[in-house]
Amino acid sequence: MRPIAIAILCWVVASNLYGQSKNLLFNKNFEWGVDSSSKALIIYYQPERWASTRIDHVRDRILNHINSVEAFVQISNYQPVIHYFIVDSREEMKKLTGWESNGRAFYKTNTVCAIASDKLQSTFSNHEIFHVVAMNSWGVPERWINEGMAVYADGGWNGYDLYQLTKYLKENGRMINLEKLIRKFKRQDSTLSYPLIASFVKFVGEKYGREVILKIWKNGFSGLTKATGKSISELEKEWLSRIQLENYKEIKY
Repeated sequence: MRPIAIAILCWVVASNLYGQSKNLLFNKNFEWGVDSSSKALIIYYQPERWASTRIDHVRDRILNHINSVEAFVQISNYQPVIHYFIVDSREEMKKLTGWESNGRAFYKTNTVCAIASDKLQSTFSNHEIFHVVAMNSWGVPERWINEGMAVYADGGWNGYDLYQLTKYLKENGRMINLEKLIRKFKRQDSTLSYPLIASFVKFVGEKYGREVILKIWKNGFSGLTKATGKSISELEKEWLSRIQLENYKEIKY
């Protein structure tokens, strides 16, 4: 697309944006190309970068992730358009959002930021899309269950099965006590806390059902024992008993 056409399209899109999305669009560090071929999704990408050379593939993959999240959340046809900003690296993510990370979600403006390059492709994930869809559909929860469910929605962590990775971490002395994991989630090493809490919420969802998950989502830690009818220690024992049924091979983590 020619620069003048891109500028006009950006102006048209911007007229319908507000808040964080508009701030990202007009970030002085970036020049954006815009793909608005889908009614469900607008993609903002940097011209002549990895994503721009394969934008049709990128769009199809992201739409598949949106469909996957809708199925996981158990809704159909999420209505608000999702605004999806793509950068090349964690360093560029910091320039865009202020935080060096693989992705960010701004649920109030249905905005996702992710990375797509030949080295890292966090764009192809359910995680940040889940945050946007779930928080707009279910409300804003405590962080531990928000992140746990987002990882669970992806089906694993860094390519590892959640239960198998939990067993590996436990057997290698890297487990975190469940109450500490929940109550002090933000203070933990995210390379441990994210897969562990995802493993736990997966267990709760499988054993107690989605209705219980939604009650916990709404009421947080204080509603966990009430929703399940079990103490924290009982839940931890049940969870760890479940992961003992797993076998794993060649986990290097």
